[in-house]
Amino acid sequence: MSPTPAQYSLRAAQTEDRQRIQRFVQSPAYTVRHLDWRDPLDWLGKQPFWILEENGEIQAVLACMTEPSEVAWVRLFAVENRLSPAWAWNILFERIYSHFAEQTSRPIIAALGLQDWFKDMLSASGFQFFQNIIVLSFDGTPPLEPSKDPSIAIRPMVKTDIPAVTQIDNQAFEPIWRLSAEDLTRAFDRSGYRTVLELDGKVVGYQMSAHNGFTAHLARLAVDPAFQRKRIGYRLVHNVLTHFINSTGSWGVTLNTQNNNYASLALYQQIGFKLTGEQFPVYIYPYRE
Repeated sequence: MSPTPAQYSLRAAQTEDRQRIQRFVQSPAYTVRHLDWRDPLDWLGKQPFWILEENGEIQAVLACMTEPSEVAWVRLFAVENRLSPAWAWNILFERIYSHFAEQTSRPIIAALGLQDWFKDMLSASGFQFFQNIIVLSFDGTPPLEPSKDPSIAIRPMVKTDIPAVTQIDNQAFEPIWRLSAEDLTRAFDRSGYRTVLELDGKVVGYQMSAHNGFTAHLARLAVDPAFQRKRIGYRLVHNVLTHFINSTGSWGVTLNTQNNNYASLALYQQIGFKLTGEQFPVYIYPYRE
């Protein structure tokens, strides 16, 4: 563990630190926030969320909580602009790592490289590249409507659908990309357009989207693996495009997916989505034996 100079101290963040941390993260030159359905300060009260202080003044913060239990994303990292981000990171991350390394069931420790300085720092501190998140966009005319099927219905999602949606989500995604019921509820509350697809009355797929000014973003889509290859994903995406482009007059729709999610890429590109060239690397930290 890196030695901490005497004037610095480490402690776990508490809920009563909210205002102090809020003021702090608005001022430093180095700040990374995970792309999350939550504000980073919503994680206060959960651990590990650590503060580095000098003579009682916050100098850096690092939050890396599990939600769901299989993965711990770096949710917030902020450093006072006169400090070396790598120096502060090494001190704080040792505490985060120790917290998870002592657990019987260790979560994946992951971070999203949203800024160049952060990507370089992650690589230098031992994080390994995992995959890229890539961005696609659609700005044309929605494709042909799928053929009618009386056994299939798309309807607005309601909160009582969350348990079924959570089950589909956790079956469709690998652990690093799964969302908990709590996060899916937050996504429901914050997304402007959400639907489920029923097959013979059973929910087998869902989507959540948001309107961002002149464009929309398809934030989450999943299909029960037992019902894939039945063009359910196509129907959900078609429904999104029709809603935003034909009904609300949006200029286009964007979405993110993994660069190696070949089935989803094939579907989106078949529909007419195009790669924008934007991508964000995902890094994972290997546990030391």
